[in-house]
Formats: sequence, structure tokens, C-alpha cells
Amino acid sequence: MPLYSGKTIDEAERKAASELGKPLEQLVVKVIQEPRRGFLGLGRRDAQISAEIKQPTPQPVSAANAQPKKHSAVKQSKNVSANPVTTARPRANRPAPHDGGAQDPAVIKARHAANLKRVQSAGKRLTGYLQDVFQALGVETTPQVKQVAAHEITVDIQSPASGRVIGHHGRRINAMEQLAAAFMDYHGAPKTAVILDTSDYRQRRHEALHELAERSVTEVVASGQAVFLDPMPARERKQLHRELENNTHVRTYSHGREPYRSVVIAPRN
Repeated sequence: MPLYSGKTIDEAERKAASELGKPLEQLVVKVIQEPRRGFLGLGRRDAQISAEIKQPTPQPVSAANAQPKKHSAVKQSKNVSANPVTTARPRANRPAPHDGGAQDPAVIKARHAANLKRVQSAGKRLTGYLQDVFQALGVETTPQVKQVAAHEITVDIQSPASGRVIGHHGRRINAMEQLAAAFMDYHGAPKTAVILDTSDYRQRRHEALHELAERSVTEVVASGQAVFLDPMPARERKQLHRELENNTHVRTYSHGREPYRSVVIAPRN
């Protein structure tokens, strides 16, 4: 059955009627895919239908021409033994599946190369998508892929207004990272860690978190009370956990739900 697409189902139906040369009432239409607008261009898709010309309905057979059914089942039952003997076929001894291929270096290398290729392909689309989104926000940018790994990609967003790219306390660039990760997943590179940077913001943020951890430890030790930090991305929370995991005076844990999950620094005892 031929397929037809359009921005809406009505548009797809008009295309089908035009190409088949029949009015819509004479077509059998089946919706294959509903249209979706998406968010900021992410996840948008057209409607898709299948259509064919209706076939004429066959005329019913009259009762006079219908021939009576023969009850052959009774005759056949006389020739069937009451206790049929079945012969079990011997089952072949099949060897257990060999899963050693998962550890084969050649297989691992091939999978790594395939993952890298998927990330590179989706990353090329991601730069154009980020540029369009920031342009819609009124920020001129030139995103460039800085580093690519099998499950990670770093994009440097060059802009004369890097402060607007970062946003208040990094909220805009962090939100764009989540959106970029969803874009990579949608375009065939799932579970890819996306790092967006501009004007060395990530390095400066790393140093700022280190200083924040030291100040927080001093405050917790002096007051004996836990300190609740502002919500931050998982990558930044992991940095704080690593820096303070061996501290003998405090302990850390995460609190809340995404995207408002934060780190709590509390007295160890």
C-alpha cells in the first residue's frame, strides 16, 4: 500500500487523493504516523498515511444457489484411532552459545568505531541545531565541535556575548546541555555525554566549585550545621563528592530531584 506524508493528516490525505485520482470518499486510508510539532525543532515529524482505492463489495450468494455442507468429519472419525500413538523425535544436542565474542578485541574495537561514527555524525547536526536555537534567543553564536569520544562530545560555543550563552549562574548553558543530549539521543547517538563550553567557562566553574567546597567545609565545621548548596548538574555534583570524599570532618550527599538536585555538606559525626 503506497505511503503519503504531509505536515498534517489532512494534507497527506489531499496528496493521496490527488495522486490516485479519486475523491477521499473512495479511498481506504490508514494513519501510519501522527504528526508532531516538537520543541524548538527537536522531535518534529510529518504525518504519514497509507491509502488505496476501495474495492467493490462482492454480492452475497443467494440461499438457493448455496450448496449444503457435507458432514465429512463423521466419516473421517471412523478411520482415526481412538488412541493415536505419537513418536517423540530425539532432540539434537545443540552446543551452548559461545559468548566469548563479547570479549574479542576485534569486536570491541568495531563497536568503539561504530559508536564514534554515530557521535560524529550526530555532532555535526548538533552544531547547526545549537546555532538555530541561540539565534532564536537573540544570541549570535558559532558552535564548533572541540572533542569527540565514543560516548562524549564537547562543543565550544564561540560568541561575542558569552555571558548570554552562559546565563544566570550557568542556567542557560546547563539547560542547553540537557537539550543537546536529547538531540543526540534522537539522532542515533544515545547515552552521549554532552559538554557545552564558551570562553573557558567550564574551567572557571571547576575552580569556583573547588573554592566553594573549601568555604563550605569551613562553615560546616564552625557551625556544626549542614550546608545546602544551590542545584547544579550531575557533573558538578560529582566533582564536589570526589573532592570531599576523604575529608574527615564532613560528608556529602545529594538531595532533591532533577533538575533541582543539589549537594548537601554535613558534619561527619
